[in-house]
Amino acid sequence: MARRRNKSEERDVAQARIGRLLALGRREVLAGRADLADRYAGLGLRVAQKYQTGLTRAQKAQACRKCGAFRSSATSRTRVRGGRVAITCLRCGAVARRSLPVPEA
Repeated sequence: MARRRNKSEERDVAQARIGRLLALGRREVLAGRADLADRYAGLGLRVAQKYQTGLTRAQKAQACRKCGAFRSSATSRTRVRGGRVAITCLRCGAVARRSLPVPEA
C-alpha cells in the first residue's frame, strides 16, 4: 500500500521555500539584478499556488500577483488614501489594494 502524503508537512516546507525565494529576490534587487529578483518572486508565487499555501501580508507586498515581478521602489508605486494602501506595479499596471492595519490602543 502506498504511503499517504503529509500535506501539512509539505505546506510547511513550501512556506520556508517561499520565504527563502523572496529573501533571495530582495538581495538581488539590492545588487542591481532585477531580472533575477523577478524570477525568484515568480517562483515563490508558483510554489504558493502549487501547495495551496497563503502568503503572509509581507510576502504579498513583495511580489506582483499578475506578472510575478518583485516589488521594489523602482518597480512599484505605493499610495495611501482613505485608510487603504494601493500598490501599483509599474511593469504591468496591476493595482493591489490592502486595508491599513488598525493600530492597537
